[in-house]
Amino acid sequence: MASHSSIKRLKTVIVYFFILFLAITIIFFAINLLIEPQIQKNFAVASQISKNYGTRYGEYLWNLITFSSGKIFSSELASNNQSIFVLYFSQFKYTIIFTVFIFFISLIIGNILGVWSAYKYNKAIDFIVNFTISFIVSIPLIIVAIIALTNASIFGYPSQYIFDKKFSLVSLLIPTLITSFATISLFHARSRKVTKEILISNYYLFSKTLGLSKTKLFNKNIFKNLLISQLQVILPFYILLFSTSLIIERVFSIPGQSIFLSYAFSKGEINLIMFYFTFSFFGLLVARIINDLILSKLNPLLELNKRLKNTKRRLLKYE
Repeated sequence: MASHSSIKRLKTVIVYFFILFLAITIIFFAINLLIEPQIQKNFAVASQISKNYGTRYGEYLWNLITFSSGKIFSSELASNNQSIFVLYFSQFKYTIIFTVFIFFISLIIGNILGVWSAYKYNKAIDFIVNFTISFIVSIPLIIVAIIALTNASIFGYPSQYIFDKKFSLVSLLIPTLITSFATISLFHARSRKVTKEILISNYYLFSKTLGLSKTKLFNKNIFKNLLISQLQVILPFYILLFSTSLIIERVFSIPGQSIFLSYAFSKGEINLIMFYFTFSFFGLLVARIINDLILSKLNPLLELNKRLKNTKRRLLKYE
C-alpha cells in the first residue's frame, strides 16, 4: 500500500515537471515574439543574440540543463559583474518579504472575520462585515492606490517607499493595507462558508450534545477542517497576491520584482525574463508538491477518495 502510494506520487511529480517544461516552452516563444521590437532597439542585445528562435531556445535549454542563469547583454548591468541569479534575488527579497507579510496578515484577519461571520450568520454584524468587505474589494485596486497617493499630503503618511530603517515600515503601511483587501476577502469568504457548513453538520451538533465547551468544539470540529480548506487554495490565493503586489510596487516605488521586470522587458533582456518565469514556475511546482504532501498527511481521506475514484474508473473500463 505504501509502495503504491509512493509510485503514484512519483508519477504525479513527473506529470508536474512535464507541465512545467511545456509551460516554460510556450512562454519562451511567446515572450520572444512579444519583445522582438525591444530586442532590435537595444543594440547590445540584438548584436549578441541569434535571430533564429530555435537557436535561442536551444541556448535556453542548455542554460537550464547546466543550471546557468544566462548572460546579461546590456552594458549598464553587465559592467557590475553580477549574475542574473544575484540580480534577481537582490530585488526578489523585497517582494517576498512584502507579499509574505501581507499574506499572513490577510490569512489571520480573513479567517477571524470569516469564522465570526459564520457564528453570527444572517445577523446584523454578518451583513455589515460582508457588505464592507464586498464594497472595498469592488473598487479597482489601481483606483484605491491613486486615491491613497493623492491624499498622502492631507493625512501625512508617506506616498512613496522610504529607504530608511526608521521610516521604511511606516511607508509600507498604506501599500500593505491596500494590497491585503483582496486576499482578506478571499480568506473571509472561504472560512465563512466552511465554518457555516460545519456548524450545521450532524457531527458538530452531536459534539454539542456531549457538553463540550465552545473552545473545544472549535478546536475539535472547526480548526482542522478550516486549515485543510485554506491549504487547498493557499497557492492560487498567493499567486493573486503576488501579481497585484507588482502593481502596488510600481505605484509606491517599492523595490522588488516590478523594477526587475520593467527593466528586462524595456531592454529586451530575454535571459532575465526567462529566468524570472522559470524560477517562479519551479517555485510554484515545489510549493504545490509540498502542499499536496501536507494535505495528504492532514487528511488521509482525500488520498483515499482519489484512490477510490481511480479504482472505479478502472472497473468501468473493464465493463
